[in-house]
Amino acid sequence: MELHYDITKQDYIDFNLNYFVNNAMVQRSILMTRIATAVLVLVGGTVLMYWVKGLSVLSVAVYLALAALCFFGTPWYMKRKVVKNTERILRNANNKQLCGPKTLTLREDEFELSGENEDTVYKYEAVQRTATDAGHYYIFVDEFSAVIVPFSAFADEEQKKAFYKRITAHIADEALKC
Repeated sequence: MELHYDITKQDYIDFNLNYFVNNAMVQRSILMTRIATAVLVLVGGTVLMYWVKGLSVLSVAVYLALAALCFFGTPWYMKRKVVKNTERILRNANNKQLCGPKTLTLREDEFELSGENEDTVYKYEAVQRTATDAGHYYIFVDEFSAVIVPFSAFADEEQKKAFYKRITAHIADEALKC
């Protein structure tokens, strides 16, 4: 099976957002940041107001509102930073080959991804897990990188199902399949 498709900047943004939303370590880190930031604002603000003799119900309410803003605004801010950083990485001249036309060739024991300045061969056993979103398959070949395959690469649902079955055949744990 041979698939021809284009990878766009939006495909890379979608991949990074998918990783951001679905990775347990990332989500735990964000939760810890949310809690720490909110506590720091609330406690720090209250202590500051106490030291300057300005502690009142109003000042506590203001810092409580700021702490809530920090707690609930952090995921939005972090998601925005993921998008901005992905765009910055893709603008870098060394990463120009990430976007553009790609060919993914499935062979009996391996698959090959080729494109501009790129020709990488992977054994099916190298596939650690798969993920999906509304428009892509992500074939993880290590913890942080994946081969992005947009659904537009498939001629029909049958080809899409055959691809999925073949790419996940060597993943023993069903939880690691999308």
